[in-house]
Amino acid sequence: MGKIYQGVLGGFSGKLGMVVGYTWRGRPCIRVYRHAINYPNTELQQKQRDWFVSMVRFASQANGALRLGFRQQSMDAQMTEGNYFVLKNKQHFHREEGVVRVDYAQLKIAAGSAADVYFKQPRFEQDETVSVDFEKNSMALRASGDDSVYLYVYAPDLGAGILSAAAARRSKQVALRLPTAWAGHEVHLYGFVVDKEGRASNSTYIGMGRVSHYEERGRYMPVDSQWQEFVDLAEGSSRAPEARAEVATKNDEVATDDAAEPPGIP
Repeated sequence: MGKIYQGVLGGFSGKLGMVVGYTWRGRPCIRVYRHAINYPNTELQQKQRDWFVSMVRFASQANGALRLGFRQQSMDAQMTEGNYFVLKNKQHFHREEGVVRVDYAQLKIAAGSAADVYFKQPRFEQDETVSVDFEKNSMALRASGDDSVYLYVYAPDLGAGILSAAAARRSKQVALRLPTAWAGHEVHLYGFVVDKEGRASNSTYIGMGRVSHYEERGRYMPVDSQWQEFVDLAEGSSRAPEARAEVATKNDEVATDDAAEPPGIP
């Protein structure tokens, strides 16, 4: 049941037939339930759907970054941040040979008049952490050291993205710890600034790289008794000789009981 406010011409909330009323950013809006559509599933329609779905998927994963980066622009255009992203980046999504290809270096996830920074090359640490140093833009005379710098990392293979916590402009570095499941996957990095007034800067494509893989560091190297014995000897531990003495004693007992020579000895 819907509720009507301010008479027939006013806004309403709830469902009235096939129409649903709601309020978005202080404005009364309505939605209509989608009717069943009977149309042929042509090749051209499939291409259009794949192209559109790829944009919406990226926008949904980058929702946190888009809320910061496109907040003012989307309000001026009276649309959501995700729709504004699609509007500004649709030319960078192409469907070729049945596959949607994305020009990641051309994508924009933030825009505005805030002073940006110069991002340097990303560093992929051994604990799945990616860090990027940045410098103050010498042309930005009114930039504040309290402005927030953000890093957004997107993994195409996983179809997932993560936004970093805010780093102060004065810190000159922003870092993000990625999930362990991202190890070995290729990622694309974007950076932008949000000033104290909430205005965003134009986003910067920092580059791409591959998250450090566990096996590349030997983090999960199996450790058997012989390897542990070698490590103990190298570290000067007394546990290794005791372990050998135990093994030797047990072997002597077995040899005595069996009264037989070990195999391989003439």
